[in-house]
Amino acid sequence: MTAGLLVVGTGLLGTSVGLALHGDTDVVLADRDPSALQTACRRGAGRAWDGGERVAHVLLAVPPAAVAGELVRLQRAGAGETYSHVCSVQAPVQAAAEAAGAEPASLCGSHPMAGKESSGPAAATAQLFVGRPWALCPSARTGAPALAAARSLAERCGAVPLELPAAEHDAAVALASHLPQVTASALAAVLLARSAGELRLAGPGLQDTSRIAASAPAMWVEVLSQNARAVAPLVRELADELERAAAALEAVDRGRLEDLLRRGNAGRALVPVKRGETDRDFAVVGVSVPDRPGQLAGVLVSAAEAGINVEDVRVEHLPGRPSGVIEVVVAADTRDAARTALAAAGWDVLA
Repeated sequence: MTAGLLVVGTGLLGTSVGLALHGDTDVVLADRDPSALQTACRRGAGRAWDGGERVAHVLLAVPPAAVAGELVRLQRAGAGETYSHVCSVQAPVQAAAEAAGAEPASLCGSHPMAGKESSGPAAATAQLFVGRPWALCPSARTGAPALAAARSLAERCGAVPLELPAAEHDAAVALASHLPQVTASALAAVLLARSAGELRLAGPGLQDTSRIAASAPAMWVEVLSQNARAVAPLVRELADELERAAAALEAVDRGRLEDLLRRGNAGRALVPVKRGETDRDFAVVGVSVPDRPGQLAGVLVSAAEAGINVEDVRVEHLPGRPSGVIEVVVAADTRDAARTALAAAGWDVLA
């Protein structure tokens, strides 16, 4: 045994794992697509697996429907000591693996809550998992070494491991990931019936809410199909909210509209944005900047020189406009200090 990890599947997640472990773990890569494999290797995610080298752990970063077959093949070949996968649905994959005759003790299901609307090895980043939850979903027959290996992998990638049953995971991601995908896609689909002129005024609201509608349809059809029982009731619940909103708009019922918006405020405040913290733990400092190179870097340097820790950055800018807004997200108790420091450094801090 020479390599520490075999990653099967060099898409966004698989390649990002390799990049995250670069310099820490000897990673070998495998993919049925030679072009994807070559790109991942060229980017430094690992070296190509020769098909015979033994490894300590095998990570299956392949579509859910492919996991059982790949797992059985690799287990029978003795490729690794322990195995895990990164599927966004757990219970169906777990059941399929057992039905296919996989050895359950060496397998631990897992799922990093990280991703992008873009896919493939070219979109991968070493920082994709940093600070993100990484679900660990051992079955009743998963052995301690497999669970420990999956946990170690998540931690070495910078993620925060969270152990929970497969069924509980699938219900949670239906709300946190799968419903938002359906919502964004439905919203973006409405745009197809609109003229280019109507979209000229599109700004951050439409851009942000439709961003993940650019995700790969083939992948999401499989994911949604496998978790349909959990997702469908949530889509119905959202549809009911939208139906009530439409009725309130038709009646110009200000009370019902305000009720929806206030409940939306309250719901948004519950969404974790960093390490379990919510929007209520952070504050936004807006800075107006001219549209020229170096402005974002300058704002961040000024914040760093003042000892302000920037938790996140959002850039609001439309092509052709002479200026934009950089939103610096900081801890709520440092908001005033950040505003003072950036203003003192000469930046146009918005009220």
